[in-house]
Amino acid sequence: MRPLKQMNNFDRGELLCRLFPEELANTLDSIERQCKYFQKNENAFREGWQQKGFFTASFWYNLVQDTYKRINRQQKELSIRPRWFADQFFDGHNALFTVYCLIEYAAETGCSYKLRQAIHLFFGEEKLLQLTFKPINNNF
Repeated sequence: MRPLKQMNNFDRGELLCRLFPEELANTLDSIERQCKYFQKNENAFREGWQQKGFFTASFWYNLVQDTYKRINRQQKELSIRPRWFADQFFDGHNALFTVYCLIEYAAETGCSYKLRQAIHLFFGEEKLLQLTFKPINNNF
């Protein structure tokens, strides 16, 4: 195994999934909730988007939509197969949305203490996005 500093997001994501296979279903549920949250608040979010260049609202929403499609197509396998989970969510640009979701999940009370610590160790605690609008109620 490589040192943590030499690991990319895929390596870190795969290790996280292998260390916590019992948490895959809860983690997947959290990612799905984030997808629904962004879909529900899409108009307000796009209007309040501040970032220009590569990381645009359209780019972000492509990640949200792609992630949601992957969850709906493969939910059962994703919740029981760590390598599959890592392949789907930590490869390429998809890792940006996944890391965002993990950091958000780590702040929730439903996230186990050990998983929270691992998320912070592997991906940090700093949020990738700062939401600057008033979201619609988050009840799904």
